[in-house]
Formats: sequence, structure tokens, C-alpha cells
Amino acid sequence: MSYHTNIVRLRAVASAVEEWKDKVVFVGGATVSLYATRPQAVSIRVTDDVDVVVELVSIADFYKMQERLLQLGFTNDTTSSIISRFLYQGLVVDFMPVDPKVLGFSNRWYSDGVKNALTYELTEVQAIRIFPSVYFIASKMEAFKGRGKGDLYGSQDLEDIIFVLDNRDEIEDELSNANKEVKEYLKVEFSNLLIKKQFEDALLGMVEQADQTNRKNKILEILKRFSK
Repeated sequence: MSYHTNIVRLRAVASAVEEWKDKVVFVGGATVSLYATRPQAVSIRVTDDVDVVVELVSIADFYKMQERLLQLGFTNDTTSSIISRFLYQGLVVDFMPVDPKVLGFSNRWYSDGVKNALTYELTEVQAIRIFPSVYFIASKMEAFKGRGKGDLYGSQDLEDIIFVLDNRDEIEDELSNANKEVKEYLKVEFSNLLIKKQFEDALLGMVEQADQTNRKNKILEILKRFSK
């Protein structure tokens, strides 16, 4: 049910911004279920937030985009201090620039994620672009350290990372074949997770209860392998 719900929300936003389909890439928790290739994956977080990375050159480009979004039925989220946050059909949609100079914030892995974006078919007639799994994990790690403040028990970004490690059969091959820069980044960050005393306890609470111990151990093995 949660997988279907996230797909419906992604489809709604993708349809609304169809004219920019080659300029936007979908990221964030709403896309996490798209990375699951293990058929029995069931524990998927439902989110009302849809995050979109967009290539903008200047603040003028942002205001031009904002004007068009309002014409398309989006509204500014006046309850938020985030200038790039909009509401659409009950959803919260963040349009985040690749270049931090546009609005003063970004994520260091957005640029490479966009350059290497993959096409994912939501239906037979609708597709979106998403980050390769390794860049999804790297961008989530940046968010975990930033807005998540490294909170092992309360970070949805860390939860999303663990979900991909647990539910994507290809992830070890993809980590092995990753670009040197992102591989080195994850090597350091995986090491930082493993040395945290409470990490294993937190990890146990992020994997599915079915076969919980084995799942935890599998993820620890992946983290240890790619932290060396």
C-alpha cells in the first residue's frame, strides 16, 4: 500500500511538471521504494513530501520557475521558511537547485546525481529521472549529517539509506563500481557510522522484523566491506 501511495504522489507531481521532465530529477523519501529490487521488500515509508532537484543558473531562473509553478496550480507554502517549498494537491514539494549559489543551499551530491541520472518507468506511459543508488545514498548521508544532525534514532535520511542497503540486491556491485570520489566519501561516512556506540542498536530498529538479526548483520557486513 505504501509503495503504491508513493508512486501515485510521484506521478501527480511528474505530470504537473511534465514540461521540465528533462531538467528535473526526483530524489528524497518518496523515491526510496523505487530502489528496492528484493521482491519481499514491504517496509516502505510513506511521505507527503516530494523532493525535486532542478538545474537553475540564477535566482532570476528560480523566480521564473516559481511564476510558472503558480500557473500550474502550485502554491507557496507560507508556513515554511524554505523559499523553494510549494504545495500541490495536498503534497509538499521542494524544488532544490543543483547550484548552492542560486538560493544559498544545496547538497554536494546533487550535481553528480543529476549528471548520472537514470530513467525510471513509473507506468508504461510515464517515466521520471532519479539518482543512481550510490548517489542517492551519498545525498542522504549529507542530509543525515546536516538537517538530521547525525541523529541515529530520529533521522529518516538514515532510515532511507538502510532501506536501500537492505532491499537492493545490486547495491554491493554498484558500490564496488562507483566513481572514486563518491566511493571514498562513503568509505569515510560508513566508518563514522560503525564507530558510533549506539549504531547497531539503532540499526536493529530500522530493518524489518522478519529475519531481523540476519538483516542487521548483512547491512553491517556491507558497511564494513565498503569502509575499508
